[in-house]
Amino acid sequence: MTNNVRAGSNRHDGGPVHWRRTTLGGAVFCALYGLPASSLAQQAASTSELEEVIVTATRHEQTLEAVPYSISALSAQQLSNAGVIDIASLTEEVPGLSTYNYGARLIAATAPNIRGINATGTPRGFRTFEQDPVGTYINNSPVSGYYQLTDLKQVEILRGPQGTLYGAGALGGAIRIIPNSPVLNSLSGSLDASGGFVDHANDLAYTASGVLNVPIGDTLAFRTNVKYAYDPGFVNVFGLLKRTDNSLTGVPLLANPNDPVNSPPIYSTKNDWNWQDSVTTRSALLWKPNSAFSAEAAFLYSHVRGDGGPTTNLDYLGGVSPIDPSQVLPPGGHNQEYSQIDQPFSRNTNLSSLDLSYDAGFATLSATTSYYTTSGFMISDQTYNIAGQAGGFYLPYYAGVPTNPRFVYDFSFGDTERTFSQEIRLVSNVGPEKQFDYVVGLFYQDQNREGTWYVANPGSPARSVAQGCTTPVFAGSVPPACLLTSGPNDVTFIQDDKQHFEDKSIFGELTWHFMQHGQITGGLRHFWQQFTDEQLYLDYTFNELVPPTPHNSPASKTVGKLNPSYEYSPNQFVYALWSQGFRRGGANSVPETGIFKESPTLRYYQPDSTNNYEVGFKGRFSNGFSYTVDVFYIDWDRPQISASLPSGNLAVYNANTAASSGFELEVNGPLGIPGWNYMFSYAYVNARLTSDYSLPANNGLGVITPGELTGTSGTQLPGSPRNSLSATLNYTTNLTPDYVLSASLNYSWHDKILFDYAATPGFTSMVRESSTFQMMNVTAMVTRHQWQGGLYATNLLNRQNVLVPPSQPDQLDNLTNSYTVSRPREVGLRVGYSF
Repeated sequence: MTNNVRAGSNRHDGGPVHWRRTTLGGAVFCALYGLPASSLAQQAASTSELEEVIVTATRHEQTLEAVPYSISALSAQQLSNAGVIDIASLTEEVPGLSTYNYGARLIAATAPNIRGINATGTPRGFRTFEQDPVGTYINNSPVSGYYQLTDLKQVEILRGPQGTLYGAGALGGAIRIIPNSPVLNSLSGSLDASGGFVDHANDLAYTASGVLNVPIGDTLAFRTNVKYAYDPGFVNVFGLLKRTDNSLTGVPLLANPNDPVNSPPIYSTKNDWNWQDSVTTRSALLWKPNSAFSAEAAFLYSHVRGDGGPTTNLDYLGGVSPIDPSQVLPPGGHNQEYSQIDQPFSRNTNLSSLDLSYDAGFATLSATTSYYTTSGFMISDQTYNIAGQAGGFYLPYYAGVPTNPRFVYDFSFGDTERTFSQEIRLVSNVGPEKQFDYVVGLFYQDQNREGTWYVANPGSPARSVAQGCTTPVFAGSVPPACLLTSGPNDVTFIQDDKQHFEDKSIFGELTWHFMQHGQITGGLRHFWQQFTDEQLYLDYTFNELVPPTPHNSPASKTVGKLNPSYEYSPNQFVYALWSQGFRRGGANSVPETGIFKESPTLRYYQPDSTNNYEVGFKGRFSNGFSYTVDVFYIDWDRPQISASLPSGNLAVYNANTAASSGFELEVNGPLGIPGWNYMFSYAYVNARLTSDYSLPANNGLGVITPGELTGTSGTQLPGSPRNSLSATLNYTTNLTPDYVLSASLNYSWHDKILFDYAATPGFTSMVRESSTFQMMNVTAMVTRHQWQGGLYATNLLNRQNVLVPPSQPDQLDNLTNSYTVSRPREVGLRVGYSF
């Protein structure tokens, strides 16, 4: 049974006090909207009242404005109108929420962040090593991986540290994805399909989805949904080599089989290269034998696969290939890319969950048991990058002397994560007569993660043997000192990292309604954690082996929260908040000997924590106008940075201190014109280092150098824009008594996102950044009874946003300048039927 809503009006007395509070509310409204209080009645008379939003972020049901901290809630219709299909596209719609958007193929290497609480720069294809700074949940179950957002009630975004209720990993906030639950005694369902034309694509984009809710007697209900989406590629790729297969070790075929040393490869081009298809399905069974008890079991499955990524090379002027002098490459462009090989990827994600709830009268006892797995695989072509890195210093070790014209240098990334979680909560049933509300609970999580990184130069070692090479190659050598060293199947490097994480915690929050319209909430959570990392590091080329030795990193921590709020007028609130967040530390199994050795100071990294200070106003008026405005300051201690080091090693290390400050504004309501309403949100986030740090590291040439890893106080943190906004204009009208027109225009914008603190020696010579981002989407749908149909357009202005700049720009005459970009305009038709 859900808890009662504690609405401010339930605790009102009458008469003069109510009048005074309304006057104060009107003054606040005037300040926010620039409208006289007398116009409220006129707008209410001319506009239908907007629906009140109920959220459960505090584990109690509350109206959105009554939650005493910054939270946004987006309905399924809002998500659809804005073109939101997954977490990455959600970040484009919610100011203050951001991510490095490489698409689904690199989802394991990226994580969302809120309010700029992220210190990690450009990720590699390997999965993340540190814990994510934002907790993501489907219902009450933590989850990772890739899945489409479908058949949802709403999505809630909780800004700022949420350590007391949401635990480790909610360092900067939390995302709650809330699906629709099965409905008793109701047979219902829907079918939806869409098809659209994508600029520069030869194939149609299309989706198909369905929902079915089936009652089984009076106490059982089953609900299932499925969605399939096909996104055609829009990039034409040049320079593909035909190989024995498209795996990591596929050997390029010879154009002239009689000349295994000098023969060029067989080339091909491919249009619409970067296609992707995905399917997500979720089924749930609800048992509710009486009003007090319920049990809901659910299973989610998601699969995504594709080839390549949304990358284009805008800068290459064309010319002779730096690998094969017989090959001439055409100039680049907005929809052209260069790759030696196909780059397939795939990912499976599963989530099984069981939610039990029993209403004991004074409180509701709930338990959530969940188990999720996600596993992914991808191939990445790094041929041009290794040829350009450090002026080509490493090229002879992998491509031979002279360079193999069929040289391929490819990466294979794989990851697997298995996580079991158990949470038990006792949540008081609230009411206007209750002086205290509380939430207490226990949490346990056991997580195993493995990431593998393989590198190969298929065919090049055999070619060096055919050359007659007799001794190993070295920098500046000439034949016969040109023999390439590799392992089985021409694998040159293996990194296999295994992590085990165990989290036990106890938590609680207590709210004291100390006066009629005032309350204060205090909370605590205590963690007991164990983390173990072991890593195999095997480099055949440079004869380096690090055996998988376990490194342990235990932690214990208590975080707190203090949150007073006051309802100064009906449904108008002011609040203050101090809250803390916490993230586990860990270990790095980096080499400590050989050419890739690292400093012992990088063996471990410490937990990091945040202190959030926030003040805000929130409110809702009877005609549907609502607002949230807040200012915040987050003090961040020992921020974790996951980075590719100058040597090429991957590691996590700590800076000293950082901070994020800013303000957020969210308003929505009727426009005063029948049928029209709007939503507008804006965030300013100034996230930066607040002290210098300096750490030793390998300089890329085998020498541990003091101060190789540095940061300067005042430097902007990477990963989030300073300014971001989203605006939506909605219109609904009856065309005839049977036909209803609904139209929506959505616009989102943010300024540039930094990807680095400073240039990385051997990789870049500059601090890289994205372009400013703009996206406009429009939908127009006509509904008649059970049928719906209409038009949609995403990226209406057909703007090519640079989401991710090149990782190694301006090398090989700009052949390494691959930009990750947004999808071009898509215009199509959508139809649906519901019953």
